[in-house]
Amino acid sequence: MPTLGHADPAPMLAVLVLAAGGSTRFGQPKLLQRLAGDSLLARAAAIALELAPTTSLVVLGADAAALRRQVPPTLTIVEHAHWGEGIGSSLACGVRALPAHCAGVLVLLADQAALTAAALRPLCERWRADPEAVVCARYDDAPGVPAILPRRCFAEMGRLRGDRGAKALLRREGEALVTIDLPAAAVDVDTPAELARLRASIGADGD
Repeated sequence: MPTLGHADPAPMLAVLVLAAGGSTRFGQPKLLQRLAGDSLLARAAAIALELAPTTSLVVLGADAAALRRQVPPTLTIVEHAHWGEGIGSSLACGVRALPAHCAGVLVLLADQAALTAAALRPLCERWRADPEAVVCARYDDAPGVPAILPRRCFAEMGRLRGDRGAKALLRREGEALVTIDLPAAAVDVDTPAELARLRASIGADGD
């Protein structure tokens, strides 16, 4: 009798939430601000856990003590002592903490507050169809994060410094880069006015 084969396991995807910035333009810790009942950080953490329940991490830096209370215990916290060096430094810190068995990482900014897990699923599904591909959102006529980068990019990501984030890696993929239209990713809360506009657009308040 022929031996029955076993299906290959699905490639493991981690989610890395970047939440280490100093909220300079906002004037206070913006990730503690509430939208439809939850803080911005709690909303990002919930998205991460829905997409990757066992391999979700968040990088904290500024205001880490206060922000810790917004992170569910099932999400791994990585504290970055040198968060002030820039987003590239924070990304590198998070990538170095990824579990060894993950095949790719979805990089998510905690202040992209209009995103939902449902909106991000097409990126995850497209990457799982080709786990060596770099798959990212497209908005404002350009590629950007959220982005899924495969393990082949981890070593370089782990050496990033300063404000040089993932965009340089996305551009380098050239025509091989896979993009998916995701207009909601263009909403980036940097000021109180931007948060007020988002609340108004979804009919939410700060409670």
